[in-house]
Amino acid sequence: MYRGSIGSWQRKGRVPLLILLVTLSSHPALAQADITGLWRPLPRNQDGSGMVGDAAGVPISAEGRWRAQSWSPEDFDVAEWVCRPHAWDYSLEGPLSPTRFWPEVDRATQKLVAYHGHINMMEQETTIWMDGRPRPPENALHTWSGFSTGEWEGDVLVVTTTHLKEAYIRRFGLMRSDQATVRTRWRRIGDYLQATVIIYDSVYLAQPYIRSTMMWVYDPAMVMAPYPCEEATETAVPRGTVPNFLPGQSPLPAWNPELTDRFGTPYEPRLGGPETMYPEYIATMKTFRRPTKTATGAAEREP
Repeated sequence: MYRGSIGSWQRKGRVPLLILLVTLSSHPALAQADITGLWRPLPRNQDGSGMVGDAAGVPISAEGRWRAQSWSPEDFDVAEWVCRPHAWDYSLEGPLSPTRFWPEVDRATQKLVAYHGHINMMEQETTIWMDGRPRPPENALHTWSGFSTGEWEGDVLVVTTTHLKEAYIRRFGLMRSDQATVRTRWRRIGDYLQATVIIYDSVYLAQPYIRSTMMWVYDPAMVMAPYPCEEATETAVPRGTVPNFLPGQSPLPAWNPELTDRFGTPYEPRLGGPETMYPEYIATMKTFRRPTKTATGAAEREP
């Protein structure tokens, strides 16, 4: 046991050091950044390009490939899809939509309870719980935004989302299942906000899928307009119809082994898979046969 006086500690300069250590250990959030406010999206390429149905670069599993090949574009024309929102994780990637975040603070303790997010496109919203609450049971309700919890890793807000409905990764049949976990890393860099998304899905993906193209700029003067939607009969697809194709019978250009795009892409890379994510795969692509027929038009359909 130390029997010296406080004065002797002070003379040795140890009290200031002790105070500093206690202060740092009791404030783990000193590096936290502020993600709240209005954020305007910056132009970027949406995930995916090339032929309709192209899965290159997506680590889909065999099950994910079968799911994609059974998808029909008429899905978007059924009555049940009127006013159906994008899932929150796709809304970040696809529509280039304005975004707003605001905090929920407990009035009695002034502690942060949650961040709430709103995306203009289809008015999708999310809640990121920051109070350490447990996740709901596995069979609890699954929604378009899921159940999200957040924690800070330095100046990066790491959000883990479960309890999601099945939704698309790309809007032509490449899906993530309702068993997926989506981890989003939010990082503020000055007046810029970046989101890096990692999708873990043991059903439709053979490996985690990473997207890091999303960036917004802080714009406190941005107007967040409403996005009203009213259900109406807009197509001739009868209610209750489930459009689909049997595996191997999809008419989408990317699934046609005799068709290529304007870049001469072989058929095999368009099937996707973990190997197509890496630069080394380019050498493998050069060994494949190049189809002789080239797709044309905005949708790159077969002529």
